Amino acid sequence: MTPRASTGTIPAPPPLPAPTKGARSGTGPLSAEMLIVCLDPEDAPEALASFLDANSIVFDTALVGPETILGRITSVMQPLSPQPLALPSELEACSAALCTELQSMPRLKLVFTLGISAHIAVLGACGIPLSRLDFRPGEITHLPDGLLLADGCHFPNMPFPADMMAQRRSTLNELSPKIRAALRPTV
Repeated sequence: MTPRASTGTIPAPPPLPAPTKGARSGTGPLSAEMLIVCLDPEDAPEALASFLDANSIVFDTALVGPETILGRITSVMQPLSPQPLALPSELEACSAALCTELQSMPRLKLVFTLGISAHIAVLGACGIPLSRLDFRPGEITHLPDGLLLADGCHFPNMPFPADMMAQRRSTLNELSPKIRAALRPTV
């Protein structure tokens, strides 16, 4: 993984709040080839159930087969404040924690972000300035170190207009075969 690009001129981000008792560090092993970064990691398996099933994405090494994709959902975004938008200092702290997690995943090939906050955190973790890569829902981008970045939309757990939710599901459906092809290319 690309180490976080810092010249030392930027102050270190504040540390993430300590996890609460019983908090999970993520779902799935660090040996996963796909990492999902989102604001609601505990709700993600349910919100993404059809996507996970369609792509044979599992979070348990005992379930891995030739066609399955071993995934992980990180919890680094979980401590963000409940404000409508994350504070820059919070995103910097998430990026720092995510950088450590990315570097501890030796088989990682693709990071799937759900929402712009997750996208920003991943760019920060990889040392990529925000001005270099726009959030592009439904698209996969090759990062300089070879890691793939797939941008998807956040699925809120609160009431949300049906037409906007349908649009987000459509974007996810368009992205699904691209992710599958990137991780399981046919020869």
